[in-house]
Amino acid sequence: MNKPKPIKPFKTVEEEAKFWDTHDITKLMKNPKTPLSKLLPLEKEKQTVLTVRLQKSVKNKLEQVAKSKGINPSTLSRMWLIEKLYEIEKHFE
Repeated sequence: MNKPKPIKPFKTVEEEAKFWDTHDITKLMKNPKTPLSKLLPLEKEKQTVLTVRLQKSVKNKLEQVAKSKGINPSTLSRMWLIEKLYEIEKHFE
């Protein structure tokens, strides 16, 4: 039996990038079946800044992956940090 193709909730890559740049994915990490409409918007302004030093090759790879996903490297980094923190938090529950 063939699986149906997933429905794309975004009309353009830019629309999708803007959505992921502005919404909290914590609920989605806890339950992947959470509707996108239930994701809360991120705070408008970031309260703090974290500087991370990387090797140039790591930064280049990060930029390549981010570009392939249609998002900026900062957003991808933030998403990965949130995912990892969630994994760690889940491990200690």
